[in-house]
Amino acid sequence: MPQVSSSADEGTYLSRLWEQLRSVKGARPRPADLPRVPAALKLYQVTAWITGIMLLLLCAEMVVKYGFHHWVYAFQPGHGLISFPVVNPATDLYLKGVNISIAVLIVHGWLYVVYLFADFRLWSLMRMPFTKFVQIALGGVIPFMSFIVEGIITKQVRTYLDENAPKAPTAGGSN
Repeated sequence: MPQVSSSADEGTYLSRLWEQLRSVKGARPRPADLPRVPAALKLYQVTAWITGIMLLLLCAEMVVKYGFHHWVYAFQPGHGLISFPVVNPATDLYLKGVNISIAVLIVHGWLYVVYLFADFRLWSLMRMPFTKFVQIALGGVIPFMSFIVEGIITKQVRTYLDENAPKAPTAGGSN
């Protein structure tokens, strides 16, 4: 088996990706776009948290459906608020109530699209490298990762904005 050489300077592929995600190098927003970045950051933060929560709900729903072979239903006649009928393709069309399992799938899918839009907007205003866009986008498909990536990106953008804020004119300057 061939040996893969890795010097201390290079590191592993995963460590390089992690460092690239944590680095704000390459961001070069236009000065005219800087006032729009805080709103784009807020939209990204909200969508990251909502996407992360919906992804966790989706994972729980998948465990119930594929692990225990039950749907999650609400308002099914003759049952409580939430019921767990057995998955049966022959009779599933005749079940009454709201299929929460399908609703979580659909809502998560559309909210992920909104997350991608927020990612794209922040990425394009900050003019980051394309790989950063892909890393942020992947944060919305790995459970718990959207919370981690959101914290990293928020810290980077705020640091960049603090370091590159336009200087306010001093009071008492010459007329």
